[in-house]
Amino acid sequence: MNTRFDATAWRYGPLATLFYELDKPVGTSFGDVEFYADRLRNVSGPVLEPAVGTGRILIPLLERGLAVRGYDTSASMLEQCRVNCARRGLKADVFESDMTTHREPGAFKAIVIPTGSFALLPDRDSAQTALSAMYDCLAPGGRLIVDVEPPSLDTAPDTGPVPHQWNGNELVTLTTWRTHVDPVAQRTTRWLRYEAWTDGALTRTELQIFSLLWFGLAEFTAMLHQAGFTDVTVHGGYRADTTPTAADNVWTFEATRT
Repeated sequence: MNTRFDATAWRYGPLATLFYELDKPVGTSFGDVEFYADRLRNVSGPVLEPAVGTGRILIPLLERGLAVRGYDTSASMLEQCRVNCARRGLKADVFESDMTTHREPGAFKAIVIPTGSFALLPDRDSAQTALSAMYDCLAPGGRLIVDVEPPSLDTAPDTGPVPHQWNGNELVTLTTWRTHVDPVAQRTTRWLRYEAWTDGALTRTELQIFSLLWFGLAEFTAMLHQAGFTDVTVHGGYRADTTPTAADNVWTFEATRT
């Protein structure tokens, strides 16, 4: 299946950003907010969050006193993040960049990439380049903490009601057109259609090609070592120091720069 996927295809536009903000507002946690806050509790220096989105993770960390900066490729997401920070009286030190090119040598004590955002990279070469870039951004002894979703070959269509949220009198819906799994490229691609409705009439729509890489546990550990990281630990299901199990829907890798 040729999706003509490129580095911009997955970016969240204004309507996708709105749906995300309504569906997962700041304060929403899947266990990840508490997990990351705990792993970073002894970090006194700067922390970086790539793919910061609307600030769902960044804001709780800022409110806990951590010095967190963030970047994203989506201007719409960054704009919403700044609004969310301003509402809480927080400074939003966020900017536009991407994981493969952003480098601030030795600037950070920790880098966190929650909720599978790393899987949004376009291919494995980009993933390896991104890991090397993050290694460079860390100070000696600094840690990279990154979520990876386990591999899945599921192509079953979504069931139940269409995901939807209300924005005042406007109804915002999300429809998944198709799910395609490429086991060779280890990539799952979905076509997502965001639509806004007022009084039953469609007022705006937005198409997103949502494509995610997946990695094996040993494979991603090897990629971290190749980037230069040592002391790699994997936590299962946001349970610190717990070996992943088949039932976990997220693996969190924690790796240290020497």
